[in-house]
Amino acid sequence: MKGDAAGLTRRTLVVLSPTFGLIALSGLLPRIDLDGKFADAMVRVSETASWKQMPFLCLAAVILLATRPGLATKRRLLETAMTISAMAIVLPGNGLLNEHVVKPAVGIPRPNIVTLAEDGVLGPEIDDGDAFYAVGDKEERRALLHERLIPSQRLGLSQLVRAHWVDETGYALPSGHVASAMTLAALWAGLGVLWLSGRRRAAVIIGLAMWAVAVAYSRVLLGVHTVADVTVGALVGIGWGLATVYVIREVYDRFSTSRAIEDAGDRP
Repeated sequence: MKGDAAGLTRRTLVVLSPTFGLIALSGLLPRIDLDGKFADAMVRVSETASWKQMPFLCLAAVILLATRPGLATKRRLLETAMTISAMAIVLPGNGLLNEHVVKPAVGIPRPNIVTLAEDGVLGPEIDDGDAFYAVGDKEERRALLHERLIPSQRLGLSQLVRAHWVDETGYALPSGHVASAMTLAALWAGLGVLWLSGRRRAAVIIGLAMWAVAVAYSRVLLGVHTVADVTVGALVGIGWGLATVYVIREVYDRFSTSRAIEDAGDRP
């Protein structure tokens, strides 16, 4: 079992290494105008890692897993139930822990907030990032930004980017969007290595990897995270994703052995 686990880890990390490398290189991205259509597109990309939109990606991945041919019905149902349950627990749990425990403990201000404060946009009483985060909770900080960012024309922000900045008033490190995206990408990279093959494996692994990179780039381009924020978020996501794969495999092995679930020999 230990050898199998080590092999799964190596194979999954090999698959994920290009994704992590591209995210770590996000510091090479050029600055963009935050009042144009491309900036608005980046907001929409970023929002795909939100709780409102991510379930659609989860559903697509589950469909690819559950509809592959040659499986016994019991195995198909067990894999589907376990995968959905794992994502329903891990993704929200990761997000809540990051937002309410990890980020406040680290206490790193967002780069756009630091810039706004240093430029005097947030008022004379808020001259740095720490002063902004001392205002109160996230709702109070949102109200402050909503009030102070009204003259968005001189700040060069589109209405969509302005609304995104107003909404994003939590701390920066690690990036929650990237942590969630990489958790999903790492989870399915592991499950792809474990259970999928051919075009299905390529579709789920490459598709989610490219999406995770796009989410990370959008966070940096929009100015709400630094390279360090998204890189640490990616590491956190990889850890969560791999741990979830191990749990799924262990539970599946024990359950399938006890219930004598048949398969068609398609498990690697």
